[in-house]
Amino acid sequence: MKKTITITAIVLTAIICATAILVGFAAPIGNDKANHFYSATAIVDSLDTNNDVVTCVDYNGNIWTFYGVEDWQEGDIVSLLMNDMGTATIYDDEIVKTYYSGTVKGLN
Repeated sequence: MKKTITITAIVLTAIICATAILVGFAAPIGNDKANHFYSATAIVDSLDTNNDVVTCVDYNGNIWTFYGVEDWQEGDIVSLLMNDMGTATIYDDEIVKTYYSGTVKGLN
């Protein structure tokens, strides 16, 4: 009886180890989407209240737009969480989230 329990335990342990190894090899390493995020800072340049569009310019002169003008004002500093879409060029990058970061009027 003791020999049967020992053999069963060894077999179960081998199955668990083999499954863990196979699942480990099949699982992706890291979350690939997380590697494509970066932050950018811009200043709100204009507000289009008719279309609910905020236009902002970053320090490289790139123009970005997003929806939701309700609390924004020209001159506000906006932090942008960006997704590079897995490409080297910035022209297809997407704004994922915006954060209010103050105003340039207070920096004078």
